Amino acid sequence: MTPSIASVRHYEELTLNTSPAIHQAFYDGWVLRASGTDTRRANSVTALAAGTLPLAEKIAYCEAWYRHQAQPSIFRFTDAFMPIELDAMLAARGYTREVDTYVMTVALDDVQTGEIPAGVKRLERSTAEGLADVHGMKGSSPQALEQDLQRQALWKGGEKYLSLKTINGVVATGLARIDGDFVGIFNMHTAKTARRKGYASLLVAELLAWGRGQGARTAFLQVDQTNAAAISAYRKFGFAPVYSYWHRVQGA
Repeated sequence: MTPSIASVRHYEELTLNTSPAIHQAFYDGWVLRASGTDTRRANSVTALAAGTLPLAEKIAYCEAWYRHQAQPSIFRFTDAFMPIELDAMLAARGYTREVDTYVMTVALDDVQTGEIPAGVKRLERSTAEGLADVHGMKGSSPQALEQDLQRQALWKGGEKYLSLKTINGVVATGLARIDGDFVGIFNMHTAKTARRKGYASLLVAELLAWGRGQGARTAFLQVDQTNAAAISAYRKFGFAPVYSYWHRVQGA
């Protein structure tokens, strides 16, 4: 079933709310965001309304704004809002299409958590500790971690950050955030040497249960369409795609 424009707009607003950006501006129905991190939603243009200004004028404005932020401009497309002719205009300007993504949701009627295996510790983390875990597994620079800490500190709502640790160190981590009747799942990451062992599923179950305990009735997340393993794991919880989006990234 094709989602309504109102439904897509609601999820877009939820994901923007729960994934804050360091810099943000509003321009003729579009939201411009920049954070200097690797999170595309916090570093791209999102359309929440079509607007009335000519597209060429809007592109020029966005490119100038991102130059001021010392970042390439990135446009994030959904079929519901972003004018489809803009995609061709950006392609003609040398923008590449990258990272097609699903927004998946599930109703939280019941959530069953699993048993943590022997030799694995479940750790409740602060935002700083959780981000240190995920950036440590990614091998990020200290500067990237510090920038992400600055961005994530802007969130002032309810959240739960969990990690799993073995004798080899942290093997998986994940974050949940509450916005009204919804809980978003973010920053899911498993160490390369610990994948396909069910660690991520254990964390998702715990985060969903926490969200339900906080009053959430629906969960949402975003996943790269090429990440078949993650999509398969999420489907086991009942997650299904509601809509998709993609990016156009400015060339050098």
